[in-house]
Amino acid sequence: MPANKYALIRYRVINRCLKDFQFASMEKLIQVCEDALSMSPISKRTIYQDIRDMKEDDQLGYYAPIRLNRDKGYYYDDPDYSIDNIPLGEDEVKALSFAATMLDQFRNISIFSTFTGAVQKVVEAMNIKRLSKEDDLLPFIEFEHSPVSLGQQFIEPIILAIKNKKVIRFKYQTFVTDKVLSHDIHPYLLKQYHSRWYMVGLHDYHKDIATYCLDRFVSDPEVAEIPYEDRGFNTREYFKSVIGIITSSENPQKVVLKLTQRQAWYVITQPIHSSQKVTEKKGHFIVELKVIPTYELIMLIMGWGPEVEVIQPKSLRSRIFELHKKCTENL
Repeated sequence: MPANKYALIRYRVINRCLKDFQFASMEKLIQVCEDALSMSPISKRTIYQDIRDMKEDDQLGYYAPIRLNRDKGYYYDDPDYSIDNIPLGEDEVKALSFAATMLDQFRNISIFSTFTGAVQKVVEAMNIKRLSKEDDLLPFIEFEHSPVSLGQQFIEPIILAIKNKKVIRFKYQTFVTDKVLSHDIHPYLLKQYHSRWYMVGLHDYHKDIATYCLDRFVSDPEVAEIPYEDRGFNTREYFKSVIGIITSSENPQKVVLKLTQRQAWYVITQPIHSSQKVTEKKGHFIVELKVIPTYELIMLIMGWGPEVEVIQPKSLRSRIFELHKKCTENL
């Protein structure tokens, strides 16, 4: 199969000519191809080979029903045929449908809805529903749907700021204070965690990397006329020693947890961190982690209740003990 771009252009030009005029002589096909490519001459031999490739080439997969009427010229034996309507293979159908289903989760976010619409156009153009003979291609797959979280309207301007390397200015209020502060941030990353969206960026005044939850924005992010500072932010390095979204300048510690057999299997089959090491003991399992003991780790351990015991570090063990003690006092 000819692999150069000129051949691919000629295929599309020939296809459009046969669709628009129904019949086309060899001279007409040569003329429209020369006009499209702004080059001449194109030989009859080249067009003959193009027609043959469109009809017979397995790699192209067009199998175009091109016929020749000696009086009128070339035409499509099937008037509804077009190389733009080539059906997808079964694997391609499944892949597109899977992508469309995943993107549908974010249909309420304008920038993602654009992608969803683009995929849906391909799905419809390729006539997938006719091929599958089903109203819904994936009725047996249901993704986790979370309630729409506050702040999703800020996703698009933040993405554009990251893409265009612009500093953004916004007002922000944390959960622990009523004070509203204005921040100038060089945004590096958008990250979703537990159904909330977070932005990670460089604070222009403090010159440190910080994380901001979008549902705590109290103003629209606006572009600030400040030169953007690109520090080559590496998301893997930044989050490699934490569980969750918030990190700190602390050094990672060795965390040792004793889990019941029941709880251990959940952790084994879905590791909580890349540093995780599991050792089976008599009647229980030992899980070792190399992480910073952040709030997310503490909440995770608290959620396991009596299924877990913190062995080390002692500071984490004491913290968990105090929290459980407060829980009992609230009963």
